[in-house]
Amino acid sequence: MNKPSRYSGVSIINHWITALLVIAMLVLGWTAGSAPTEVTEDYVMVIHISLGFFVFLFVLWRTAYRLYEGFPEIIGETKIERATAYWVHRLLLVFLVLQVFSGPLYLFTENEGVNVFGWFTIYVPLESLAVIHAPMEWVHVALGVYLLPILLVLHFLGAFKHFLTADYKTPADL
Repeated sequence: MNKPSRYSGVSIINHWITALLVIAMLVLGWTAGSAPTEVTEDYVMVIHISLGFFVFLFVLWRTAYRLYEGFPEIIGETKIERATAYWVHRLLLVFLVLQVFSGPLYLFTENEGVNVFGWFTIYVPLESLAVIHAPMEWVHVALGVYLLPILLVLHFLGAFKHFLTADYKTPADL
């Protein structure tokens, strides 16, 4: 299969919707983690978990679409820039998939459900897998607090550098 030369319109829309959802989820997670009271933390977590249901669906769609469409050719002036871009894009997708699975698994292994804004609740009875409860919490927190933010900063810096150094052609140049 030929590599696309650029991202499609659907991919660009997927990217920006995912970016907004992920930033919202990170902010909610950080807010809950630093909440001054348990009541505040619980309130923020209700929103985080509810929104997480939709983020789960969208991240799976975005990842499947990216794998289906393929990745455009990696650009960069140096070998290290190209390697960094290659790995940052792929690790972001992998970590987002891990993030959207580790959150529900953390709940399901403690016999809790994913309540979606009070509309409905999804229960998957996995309390028999309680042994993975703590590891799922660790994965979810480590990705959300440390790894995803680092990758997002690298992604943003690469995009900013590309924006500053790209050789854009106007219709008159063609």
